[in-house]
Amino acid sequence: MKRFISLVSIFIFIMFVIGLIKIALKPNQNYSYPFLNAKLEYLKEHPEYNMYFVGSSRINNQIDCKLIDRKLSGIKSYNLGASASFDLESFQTMDYILENPSFKPKYIVLELQDRVKITSINLKTERSFGVFNFDNTLFAVKSQQEEHNYKQIALSFVSFVFNVFHFNKMPDERAVKQAHNYSIDQNQGFSPLDSSGIPRTKEAELKKVIKRRLVNYYADHENYKPNSVVVKKINELAEKCKKKNIQLILFIPGPAEPNGKKFYSYVNALNVPVINFMNPTEYPELYWYQNRWDYGHLNEKGAKILSTKMVPFLETIVK
Repeated sequence: MKRFISLVSIFIFIMFVIGLIKIALKPNQNYSYPFLNAKLEYLKEHPEYNMYFVGSSRINNQIDCKLIDRKLSGIKSYNLGASASFDLESFQTMDYILENPSFKPKYIVLELQDRVKITSINLKTERSFGVFNFDNTLFAVKSQQEEHNYKQIALSFVSFVFNVFHFNKMPDERAVKQAHNYSIDQNQGFSPLDSSGIPRTKEAELKKVIKRRLVNYYADHENYKPNSVVVKKINELAEKCKKKNIQLILFIPGPAEPNGKKFYSYVNALNVPVINFMNPTEYPELYWYQNRWDYGHLNEKGAKILSTKMVPFLETIVK
């Protein structure tokens, strides 16, 4: 039995070493999400875009770049959001952009999320474990060490191994060729949920959830501290951007989630401008049913309100 355990340990160690070598030879292989890759390929062919929005569905479904461009002089923006793209996906996308001379942004608006958690569902998907290059794996492990979440540390190493050996890579490679659509080619990356196949949450049910979340938001008086590893990573990205004459801007889109006030703790810790729409007192219209699609997203009407309200903040930065 001891010999068997030793052999398994040696096998795991050898795979890890092979992984280090492969990742070192081909770092930041952004193959994990066909829809996002299709957007990136489109941008390579269109260097006229000088502002990129990077983040999750709260970017993809809520930032209307055409509206922003009409109101912001000298800006041509593109929505690089992708559903369920959290910190690791965004950091990989940022590295890919900064390392590739085909991209010509002057400004990058990055969604602030503080989401590094791996679930049992997305552990099985290439979109999730495809972001576990060497840098992201180290980042995930360090950030989870600070949170004392050892299960997540183990899942990070498992995802790294999956990434190294490119499990299920072929289906995604085929899909990326078919991922171009109206959103990518004609709507500057913006994908309002009204045009999706996702059903809108019923009014009574959604209002009940919004009310509960608002009560929890106002009752939350916890003294949150930002994850220092996340802060360091973002500040390092800001420095990389600065060296390339790119202004990094952090964005908290709202509406408020459970523990939403935690995001406020990051504002003063970051060396970059932060645009924050989390506060329901300042932005009550983001919580009205007529502007919402589901528990965490705005509909197209709400997206236009959010995009319009974002313009004055961007003007102070890009002037």
